[in-house]
Amino acid sequence: MSKVNKKIALLWAIPVLMVAVGLVFWLATQVAVKTHQSASNELAVEQSKLIKKKSKVGTVLDSKQPNVSAASTLLDKLFTLDWTVASQKEFDAKAKQMTPYVTQDVVKNSLDFKADPDKMITQTGVVMTYDHMDFLPTSASATEVKGKVIVSVKSHLKYSADATTRFVYNVSYNPKTNLVTQLDRIGTYQLQSDSSVL
Repeated sequence: MSKVNKKIALLWAIPVLMVAVGLVFWLATQVAVKTHQSASNELAVEQSKLIKKKSKVGTVLDSKQPNVSAASTLLDKLFTLDWTVASQKEFDAKAKQMTPYVTQDVVKNSLDFKADPDKMITQTGVVMTYDHMDFLPTSASATEVKGKVIVSVKSHLKYSADATTRFVYNVSYNPKTNLVTQLDRIGTYQLQSDSSVL
């Protein structure tokens, strides 16, 4: 084969090779997309099962332990008011909004009802948002529900990412009056994990 024929063959081989490589790349991409879609669908199915299971547990809790369910609902309302704070004005007004859900004893003794003379929200510029709570009842009767609550609060300074703080409370609730009778913040909860097991 002459040099000219080799050059012509090489010029034809390069586009054919590029098309073949492109085809292989496209096929690999399609396989990856289908795998991702399949995994997403499986995850959606699992999530749906978990949501159904959680609502079933909630329904069972409502029927078997209506006082625990009522306590959980009231505490959720209370902590939403307590920990959703975007300004000093909102912080100063929250105690008045929370008062209908608690006894006067709680208003007098709970840290969550104390005034902020130092105006820390104004000084720091922090914005807080109630995320969720985990209520762990320790006893329940017709007259009192007691337990611990872990309240997750997202907070951030202007233009910074959210950080989550978890506050731990000892709580009591009176089903007859539908009021929180104890709201003692006992500290914060730190979740530490070993990244090697994640």
